[in-house]
Amino acid sequence: MQYNSLPEKDRYLLYSFIALLIWLPIPLGSNREITWAIAQIWISLQTVGTFVVYRKQLPLHRLAHYKVLLWGILLFQVWIALQIIPLPLSLLSWVSPRSAEIYQMVDAQYGYISLDKHITTIALAKGVAYSLFVFNAIMIISTSSRLKLACIALVCSGTFQALYGTLMVLLKADVSPFLGIPVEDIATGSFIYKNHYANYLLMILCIGIGLVITQLHTSESGIWKVRLDRMLSSIFSQKMMIRLCLIFMVIALVMSGSRMGNAAFFTVIVLGGVLSLAIYKRRPRALIALFVSIFIIDMIIVGALFGVSNVQQKIMNTSWLEESRDQVLLWSLDIIKDFPLTGTGMSSFYTVFPGYAQDYLGFYDHAHNDYIQFAVEAGVPATIMLGVVVLYSLLKCVQTVHLRHSRTMKGIALGTIMAILGMLIHSSTDFNFQPTANALTFIFILFLANATAVIPAKTWIRDSDRPSSNLDARY
Repeated sequence: MQYNSLPEKDRYLLYSFIALLIWLPIPLGSNREITWAIAQIWISLQTVGTFVVYRKQLPLHRLAHYKVLLWGILLFQVWIALQIIPLPLSLLSWVSPRSAEIYQMVDAQYGYISLDKHITTIALAKGVAYSLFVFNAIMIISTSSRLKLACIALVCSGTFQALYGTLMVLLKADVSPFLGIPVEDIATGSFIYKNHYANYLLMILCIGIGLVITQLHTSESGIWKVRLDRMLSSIFSQKMMIRLCLIFMVIALVMSGSRMGNAAFFTVIVLGGVLSLAIYKRRPRALIALFVSIFIIDMIIVGALFGVSNVQQKIMNTSWLEESRDQVLLWSLDIIKDFPLTGTGMSSFYTVFPGYAQDYLGFYDHAHNDYIQFAVEAGVPATIMLGVVVLYSLLKCVQTVHLRHSRTMKGIALGTIMAILGMLIHSSTDFNFQPTANALTFIFILFLANATAVIPAKTWIRDSDRPSSNLDARY
């Protein structure tokens, strides 16, 4: 069976998928009920469209290449569904003793694992949409050209967010003319929260770096005429345009004032350079120069012009003794101790946390640490399962960079590694999986991690494509 054995009759589904990627961050990061509902409807209609377009030719054989990603996300949704099934208190006391005690206090005849059934139901609806999103990606993004096009769409989206966010600050606008939201002295783009904005830019920056890497030459320049020709051609190339977009996004990232967002980007640039030395076979000659230029030009020179010193000062002045988040995390650990296996119900943190807060520290609807919040709401086993999916995706990227010969797949895979690591670092101090835009973008990055390992470097190559294939080297 050929991986791309079907005619290209789903191009409109591709256009819809790319439009969705660009749309997601625009309406406040899709972090309001009406905006994430739009995304859910969009994804659902796209799934219906996929079945209609393919009819009896639906390429379900592709799913086998993504079984870990698919099963991980699907099993997590099954668990969320179990959290809102009514259970007799006798059974609930065996499954979740603390939840049973709480329902017994109100003389209920039955109870739920979730302590907030309504909000967990909403979380389940989101999760189903996320699962369908992965299915749609597998069906639609099936060639290297489509994979690259989707990544370019993400860079375009990030560039728009960067230009929009920085212009609002530089023009000193009081209210955003597009969304009518107050504009502060920091860049937030079409997001409300600066850290969500910074996290989105962080992921897109890494994918953009991966795209630049796909266009670096692996062969020696040889004589000076070849070097000059490559230099002149690169000035007007797609690579230079993407490089310019990266600079815009770095400016916006610095102007967001996000401490951990900027620290995570700095860290992944260093890690990306180290990994490229350690695992990249047939490394492009300009690869290390690219990472050095990003560090020097983007982080130091451009950052200095647009306020990186202010971000550095914020980081240096940060004290956990002055912040209340550390106390929130400690109290959240108490919740995990009471609900270690089952959790309190997905998205129920803001409902449960006030009962564990020993002092008033203000309103906290999130734990400001995604790992802690997932453990609180879904339980430790389900959180570990999701962690395994992410680590597996990272491993697939490492194998792609190390074993495949395709410049496109290796470059995107290296950018994907950086994006995953950046998200993991940033999410240790914030709640970046909560906005639908950030969550779906990260899920798409996990898809990229698996896709770069299995999608042939050229359309019409069979599924048996192997890293040793000489065709890989040409694409």
